[in-house]
Amino acid sequence: MKTRITELFNIKHPIMLAGMNWITQPEMVAAVCNAGGLGNLAISSHTPENLRRDIEKIRELTDKPFAINQILLSPTAKANLEIVIEEKVPIVNYTLGRPPEITPLIQAVHKYGGKVIATVAIVKHAVRAEQLGADAVNITGHEAAGHGGYATSIVLIPLVSSSVKIPVLAAGGFFDGRGLAAALVLGADGITMGTRFAVTKECRLHDHWKEIIMKSSEQDTIYLDVGNPANNERLFKNKRAEAEMKKKFPVIGAFTGAMETKRVLGISWWTMVRSGFSSAKGEGGMNLKEQLRYAAGTASANKVMFEGDENAGVFTIGQNIGGIRDIPTCRELVERVGAEAEKVLKSSSEKILK
Repeated sequence: MKTRITELFNIKHPIMLAGMNWITQPEMVAAVCNAGGLGNLAISSHTPENLRRDIEKIRELTDKPFAINQILLSPTAKANLEIVIEEKVPIVNYTLGRPPEITPLIQAVHKYGGKVIATVAIVKHAVRAEQLGADAVNITGHEAAGHGGYATSIVLIPLVSSSVKIPVLAAGGFFDGRGLAAALVLGADGITMGTRFAVTKECRLHDHWKEIIMKSSEQDTIYLDVGNPANNERLFKNKRAEAEMKKKFPVIGAFTGAMETKRVLGISWWTMVRSGFSSAKGEGGMNLKEQLRYAAGTASANKVMFEGDENAGVFTIGQNIGGIRDIPTCRELVERVGAEAEKVLKSSSEKILK
């Protein structure tokens, strides 16, 4: 299947792995690339040293194009992106930044022949990304895990695709070929999948969560509205998530999270504070309350995702868990979604009464 996305990134299938911090390890990224999709390494949880190691590992495992995903307002963004540019990573996927940070990044990536994808949740941010020089936009609908906005994918796709001229990837709610076919008909040039890829053999997510997802319905998530469409979260509905909905100011959890973030990333308190102010001022950035909630979740991420401890914290997940019923390899998944989309597109005209 050829679309503007497959042509732009020289891939076989118009399918991108979502940038999921902690989850998208080199083996998983390479597996998606080798299957003909676009693997995407989320690096906001990386130190520069770990990042260089992981880029080298991906290149050992695949000779296909791959992407990195970086939150521009994170404390290590500047140092990480210096490594990305030095290593000439083929595709850079950024989110949550300001024009003074975005413009030099795009220029630097274009200088060595790379491409840039902007991830956004609002139409006006997609338009801004195109104006700043992004090569494609990845729009995130309300159905998505993590940071989906208020508008659903079925609304966002035609609005964004009619507002920009660059290729559009659609994220939020996609898990099979029918979704890919629908996205293409609505005006997108490809899709991004996160939760669906999380339930694959190569993903390091704990088996306990994979089993839970396969038994869940579309009703088993809740939407945590913290006030900013770019930073609201969709979580798996359990006691911890429901308790989180009632919290007003998670001071203890936030302090623990900030300590853990500082330790993992190896940064100073001054860097943490400076990043906090930058985030509050950024386009789609987090205010203090939103940053505290994010920090609180950071401290428990390892226990929740990789030790399978439901009681340790919350788990971001998309509404499409209702449609996930197996654990394929990344190759099996990519090829299945691509083949099903082609079949659906060919047969859809038969449903129209003559």
